[in-house]
Amino acid sequence: MADEYILKHLQDVLDAINEMQSCFVDFPNRFDLFEQDLMRRCVVERKTEIMGEAINRIRKEGPHI
Repeated sequence: MADEYILKHLQDVLDAINEMQSCFVDFPNRFDLFEQDLMRRCVVERKTEIMGEAINRIRKEGPHI
C-alpha cells in the first residue's frame, strides 16, 4: 500500500515536470522573455507547488525516505 502511495505521488511529480516542459517547446531559452511571460511564470509556479506537495506527502509516509 505504501509503495502505491509513493508511486502515485512520484507520478504527480513526473506529470508536473512534463506539463511544465510542454509550455517551453519552441520558447527561446532566455530568462528575460520568461520573466515577462505571465502565463509561463504562473505555470512554473503552480507546477513547482504541485511537486513540493507531492514530495512532502512522500516524506511524511515514513522515515525510510
